[in-house]
Amino acid sequence: MPIDHFNPSDTRTYENRYWMNDTYYRKGGPVFLYDNGEAGVSDSQATQDTGGGPALFFAPLELAIRYHGILIIWEHRFYGGSLPFEINETTGFALAGHDAYKYLNNEQAMEDAVYLATHFRPPGYSKEEGTALSSPSTPWIWIGASYAGTRAARSRIRNPDVFFASWSSSGPVQNVVGDWTYYNPVEQTMPANCSADVQAAIVYADHILNDGSADEVALLRRAIYIANSANPKDITGISTPEDLSYWDIASFLAYPFQGSFFNFQSYGYAIGLSTFCRQLETWTPFNSSSFSLDSPPSAITNNSDNSPPTAAGIAATQGPQNAFYALLYAIIQKGISDYKMFPGNPRAPGDAVAFWWQLCSEFGEFQVSSPHNAHNLVSRFYNVSGTEVNMCYSMFPYAPARPNIEAFLKYGGWDMKPSNVMFTNGGIDPIGTIGIQATTEQNPQAPNRPSTMDVPRCEVPPRGDQVYGQVWPGQVHASDISTNPFTMSAAVAEAAVELFGKALDVWLPCFGA
Repeated sequence: MPIDHFNPSDTRTYENRYWMNDTYYRKGGPVFLYDNGEAGVSDSQATQDTGGGPALFFAPLELAIRYHGILIIWEHRFYGGSLPFEINETTGFALAGHDAYKYLNNEQAMEDAVYLATHFRPPGYSKEEGTALSSPSTPWIWIGASYAGTRAARSRIRNPDVFFASWSSSGPVQNVVGDWTYYNPVEQTMPANCSADVQAAIVYADHILNDGSADEVALLRRAIYIANSANPKDITGISTPEDLSYWDIASFLAYPFQGSFFNFQSYGYAIGLSTFCRQLETWTPFNSSSFSLDSPPSAITNNSDNSPPTAAGIAATQGPQNAFYALLYAIIQKGISDYKMFPGNPRAPGDAVAFWWQLCSEFGEFQVSSPHNAHNLVSRFYNVSGTEVNMCYSMFPYAPARPNIEAFLKYGGWDMKPSNVMFTNGGIDPIGTIGIQATTEQNPQAPNRPSTMDVPRCEVPPRGDQVYGQVWPGQVHASDISTNPFTMSAAVAEAAVELFGKALDVWLPCFGA
């Protein structure tokens, strides 16, 4: 694969990994390209997704079976083992720095998929057979979720001659630098007492940080430091209370919604937040109300956790200070529980660095506090400038002043109207607030485009502002691609395959016509 697709004099190449299942292929069948997006493909995932693991439902494989096609699992450049440049295995950073990461951008990555589709030479096939399987001789169908879902949609605008159709699942098409609407579906799903107490605790902390005395700020810092030290994940990485910046404090307080592996975005309220809310609402104020600089850590970390919850919540019945200490206790418990379930890092170091480079250089989508709402689930100090200083510029001194979101918005954002595309989103997906099917209830700026399950004609966009596809009620991010590993239900993914199959039955007969 060329490192630079747009400089003919640059002849450097690298090996971009993919996995293939052609077991069900019959001549004339399509190629289904599943884009894994912003994560490397592990050996176990590759085995599972191509049908070699336990019998879990994987929508792209089911489509390949149904349409006698070939399934490809595609790994994005700079992720997993698809590395154009050498990285430090410990830190994850490319040794060449900006001279490497300048090639990790939307256009180069999109062109990788174009190159694969137009130069397809699978092992075990002759050159002539490979040519016949390449685009435009064979219909290539791009499937992706999340960032990969936006790539799938944009492929039909950028390269409709290469990719015949696509399915965009949970794609955040309307890039923004600061996405404060991310928390709206979370708040709207949480019990009223829990969300009210989190908001009251955040307001309490922000008031001290913004207007409190030096002693009040020092006391809050110590409380946060103790709570962070009790979290096996060590969210802030700070060695003394005095070293905690306001952004560090805000990052710790955002842990239930941002740092946790078992988060609302991926797992919904039942798995992501229900235990956290229970522990917050049953917190007992027997030892934290008199917390001082001399109090032992147990004043923060220990609690009988057995008070009867009230519909109004702790802040309304015991005051915002107690809501703050209850929040610290609940965050500690969530961190401990998360660590027991998943002690490792969900991303390999190289994947984490590559993802942050994409966020800082082009994506944006910093999930920050709302500047328009005094009551937030995250602190006002969890903001764009803090994210840029503490993440982007500290990791990448050569990062741009602001992410170049126009690299994506030039393809239409909320206004895109591609043909031969199915869009799906989860009804409570926080990422969905900048998805093409976002509602004004989730995001006041959303265009409220209506979804239709009436299949548009081949190569013709849906009528008016309609979007072909479905918003799945009560579902979270990318919930329709495979079996849910916790509920073991494949119902949503099965319904999505039926809906996309309904479209392919209309669109595929017109290929090459």
